Amino acid sequence: MSNLTCKYIFNSAHDTAQPPSSGYAVDLAADPSAAHQLIKLGISPRKDLPAVLLTDAGDKLRVIGLRLDHDEAEGLVHGRALPTDRLLLYSATWCQNCRRVKKLLAEAGISYDEIDIDTDLKAEAIVLEKSGGRRVVPTLKFDDRMFVFNPDPALLNRLLESVAPPVLP
Repeated sequence: MSNLTCKYIFNSAHDTAQPPSSGYAVDLAADPSAAHQLIKLGISPRKDLPAVLLTDAGDKLRVIGLRLDHDEAEGLVHGRALPTDRLLLYSATWCQNCRRVKKLLAEAGISYDEIDIDTDLKAEAIVLEKSGGRRVVPTLKFDDRMFVFNPDPALLNRLLESVAPPVLP
């Protein structure tokens, strides 16, 4: 995704997968101090790698992908979401961008669950942890492997193209 910077984080002592074609790679075996950023985001350097972090021009975290194989990492870098069985939307009733995301999801025919972080403190804590301390809504969670923070419509549309709508019998 051309307007986002990609950081691919892996540990060559445990994984031999090649980094995606775009962005830059951080090998924890060569730079163990890089694990601190992951831990601050609630990402386990032992269990959640390889990972992709996509940030915008202001260095705000926009997408996290966890436990990726090479094809998944490559796809995420190019705007394709991970296959998902469950999409969860963290939102707030006052949030205009949340209403926009819900409209896009409805138009795409994609089912999702929703949690209001103003009324669910555990959900708020998850958003704070995964976003690096920002209370950002909307946050979308694709299964337990990808988080997307306040995506612009173009990014969200690209990601949703990879999420198949439910098949009716």
